[in-house]
Amino acid sequence: MKVLSISSQVVWGPVGNSAAVPALQAKGHEVLALPTITLSNHPGHCAPAGFRTPAEDMARIFAALEALGALSDLDGMLTGYFATVGQVEEVAKLLDRVPVPFLLVDPVMGDHGRLYIPQEVAEAIRDHLLPRAACVMPNAFELAWLTGREVTDEASAIAAAHALLVPEVVVTSVPCAEGLATLLVTPGQSHRVVGPKLDTVPNGTGDFLSGLYFAQRLTQSPHHAFASAMDTLARAIRRSAGSSVLDVADALHGS
Repeated sequence: MKVLSISSQVVWGPVGNSAAVPALQAKGHEVLALPTITLSNHPGHCAPAGFRTPAEDMARIFAALEALGALSDLDGMLTGYFATVGQVEEVAKLLDRVPVPFLLVDPVMGDHGRLYIPQEVAEAIRDHLLPRAACVMPNAFELAWLTGREVTDEASAIAAAHALLVPEVVVTSVPCAEGLATLLVTPGQSHRVVGPKLDTVPNGTGDFLSGLYFAQRLTQSPHHAFASAMDTLARAIRRSAGSSVLDVADALHGS
């Protein structure tokens, strides 16, 4: 299948498209990848060098791809990190022109009680992309911010997920008695996978999970896609123990 993935791109350490695209390609999908920002590394390691993709350039790229017919047969689109409101608006305009059967929005905007993108960008993601989404994949903080509800446990996370009015919601980093839960919430049911709360986990697990779930969801039911994605993510976290970067390659091809 053919998909468009729009997110950050880093040279070292898989986050953003650097984590999501390999997951999609490992399942045989054709991926058109557009970076919203290009960085040397994740800011969690040290101050990165890099540059943003101006919204005007993004619009020209979309226009050129449309003229080539490259976007006429998309099976899905994944969005992640955005640097500016203009970028979000250009994607929304594209979605109005080019219907996409399955839009997955990973609202990369914050964690640990704070936004790490400008509030106006977070609001643009909420207002322009969530209403168009078939699936949203926030962490617990992002879900709380998007809905204006407290998310403190699994019950409150499920209630907030339903409040998004999106067919599928995958919520990560939900506190529970056993550690942290990841929840798949669909109309009428929910599924959970629980893992221990680890002191250190390499950056990029959320981006990798989005790519894994999206890759499976294009051909499988939500429940089966969720179970498979979580198995691979757990393998990546195990194989990354003691490392500063997420081991994506071995997780995708190992057992």
